[in-house]
Amino acid sequence: MKDLYNPNTANYPRLKTDVCFADYDNEYTYTSTLGDAFRFVRLNQLTSRAHWKRFCDQFRYNTDNDTGWRGEFWGKMMRGACFCYSYFKDKELYDVLTETVKDMMTTADSFGRISSYPRDREFNAWDLWCRKYVLLGMQYYLEICEDDSLKEEIIASMCRQLDYIMTYIGQGKKEITKASCHWRGLNSASILEPTVRLYTLTKNESYLSFAKYIVDKGFTDVQNLIDLAFEDGLSPYQYPVTKAYEMTSCFEGLLEYYRITGEEKYKKAIIRFADKVLETDFTVIGCSGCTHELFDHSTVRQANTTNGAKMQETCVTVTLMKFFYQVHLLTGDVKYADAFETSLYNAYLGSFNTEKVIEPQITNTHPTWTMEALPFDSYSPLTSGTRGNGVGGLQYMPDNHYYGCCACIASAGIGLAPKMQFLTTHDGYTLNIYENGTIKTDFGKIEINGNYLIDGKVSVTVNVNEPKKFSLKLRNPSWSKKTALKLNGSPLTINDGYMTVTKEWQNGDKLELEFDMTIRVTRPIPYGEQVLMNEVVWSENYIVPVYDKEDENAKYHLALRRGALMLGLDDRTGKSPDTAVSLKLEKETVTEYSLTTAPYPHILALELTQTDGTKLTLTDYASTGKRWDIGNKTAVWLKTK
Repeated sequence: MKDLYNPNTANYPRLKTDVCFADYDNEYTYTSTLGDAFRFVRLNQLTSRAHWKRFCDQFRYNTDNDTGWRGEFWGKMMRGACFCYSYFKDKELYDVLTETVKDMMTTADSFGRISSYPRDREFNAWDLWCRKYVLLGMQYYLEICEDDSLKEEIIASMCRQLDYIMTYIGQGKKEITKASCHWRGLNSASILEPTVRLYTLTKNESYLSFAKYIVDKGFTDVQNLIDLAFEDGLSPYQYPVTKAYEMTSCFEGLLEYYRITGEEKYKKAIIRFADKVLETDFTVIGCSGCTHELFDHSTVRQANTTNGAKMQETCVTVTLMKFFYQVHLLTGDVKYADAFETSLYNAYLGSFNTEKVIEPQITNTHPTWTMEALPFDSYSPLTSGTRGNGVGGLQYMPDNHYYGCCACIASAGIGLAPKMQFLTTHDGYTLNIYENGTIKTDFGKIEINGNYLIDGKVSVTVNVNEPKKFSLKLRNPSWSKKTALKLNGSPLTINDGYMTVTKEWQNGDKLELEFDMTIRVTRPIPYGEQVLMNEVVWSENYIVPVYDKEDENAKYHLALRRGALMLGLDDRTGKSPDTAVSLKLEKETVTEYSLTTAPYPHILALELTQTDGTKLTLTDYASTGKRWDIGNKTAVWLKTK
C-alpha cells in the first residue's frame, strides 16, 4: 500500500493540498552523525525479536487491566521501525517487522478486537490511545510491505478493529471524549489520524463519518480545541487541557482530515496551532514543556531554575518533529524545517543513551526487575541538571521486564530525517538537511559533503542520468545571517528562507554553500505581565487555573548557538554548570574561541575565552550529560551570576 502515499501515483491524497512530498523510492546513505544514529537504533532496539514478542503479549493477555498503557509500545516502535526500514531496506529488519505484524494479528479476539484491555474494562483510560497505535503501526507497515495477500489481511484486521470501536463509540453511544478518564478525552480523540488514513485506504464512508464526528467534538469534553486554534486568541498553554504530546497528535490527525476534506478552516487551525507552539512553547533545544509533558509557556519559562527534573519529554520532541514535518509538507514554509532541525540535532540526539546506562531510579526503586538499558532518555535538563531523571511512561510487564513510552517512540525521530531532508515539489525538489551522504533519486543522485555542523561549509553535487531541468530549493537556515552560495564556482544571489536554483542540470553540477557560524547569545525572554495558564493537579487529574511565576534567577542565564547546534556545559570539562561563566561578548556574539576536544564523545567542542582570560570548553548540547548521574551535570542555559 505504499503506492497510496506515493506522490508519483494518481491517487495520492495529498496532491491537492500539499506543496512538498516525500518520495518513497529515494535511497539515503549517511556517512556522519545521522548514520551513526541510525545504526545505534537498529542495533539496540529494532531487530530485537524479544521486544516485539513482549509487546504483542500485552495484547494477548490484556495486561493493561490496571488501566496502563503497555498497549502503546508496539505501535509506537513499529512506526519508527518502518521509517527506519525505509533507510536501511535490509532483509533482516523487514523479516522482523513482518513476523511481529503477523504475531499482532493473532492477538485479535473473536470480535476482531485488538486491545491490551479486557472487554470489561475497555474504552477507558488509555485503551483507545493504545488501539490508535496498533492501527498506526499496521498502516505504516503497509508502506513497506511487499506481500499483497498480507496487505489484504492487515487491512481486513484494521477494518474489524475500527468497526468494533465504532459499534460502541460515537453519536448516541459512548462519546469519544468520555472514553478516557484522562485529559478530558484528548488521548482518545487522537484516534482521528489512523481513522482518516484507513478511510484513505478503503474509501469506506463510515470511517470518514466517524472522523467527522471526532472533529466535531473538538478533541475534549470541556472545549473545542480546533475552534480555539482557529480563533487564534489563546496559546496552547492557555487551553483548558495542556498535554503537549496528545494535543499535537490530535492536530496531526486534523491535518490528515483536511487533506481529505479540503476545508480551509482546518488548515488555518493547524497552521495557527503550529505557529503558536513555535511562539510560546518551543525551547532552544527544540522541545516543549518545562512542567512534565505539558505546554506551559516554555518559550518564556525555559531558563527558570525552578522547573524541576522532568521536563522536555522525548515523546514531545519526536511528536513535534513529526508534526512540523507534516505542516512543512502542507505549506512548504521554511520555518517548520528550521524547527525540525533544531529538535533533531539538540533535544532528539541528546536523548540517545549512547553510554547504555540503566536508568538510576529503576535500579534504586525496582532492584528485582530484569535490568536493561533503554536506548533513549525521557527528559532533558535546560539549566544545570542531569539526564536520566526517570523512564517516561514506565510500565512493568509480567515477564519482569519494563519499558517506557519515550524509548518506543524515539526511533521515529531518526526515521523522519531522510523524509525531511529531500522533498519533491510540483516543479522540482527541496533540500532541507545538509547531512553528509548520498541521495539516490529517480533522476540520478545527490552527493552532500562537508562539515555542516562544524564549519558550515557544504558541497552539493548533482549527478543526473541525463540533462534535466528543474528547480532545486536549498534551505537557508534562519540562524545563518550571512550565507554564500556558488554554482560551479560562480556566486549566486542569496535569499532568506530558500535559495532557488532553476536550470537544466548537467552531470556533476556543483553547489557550494557556506553558512554563518557565528556564536550568538540568546537571553531569557522577560515575562512582562503575568499570563494565565492552566496547570494539572496530577493526583486528581482536574484543572486548576494558576498564574505563571517568574524565577528571579532566570535572567542571569544565557544560551549559545553555533549553527544548528546549541552549546552545552558538561562538568567533565572541569567546569561545573552550577558555577557562573563570564564570557567575552561583542554585540551579543562570541568572537574569541577555537576548536578543541573534550573528554567524552561529541560532535563539536569549542574553547571560549572568558573575561578573566581563562578558557571554557563547551560542546554540542546533545553530547553532554551522557553518564546520567549527579556527578555529570549539564546545562544549555549557562549561569552568568
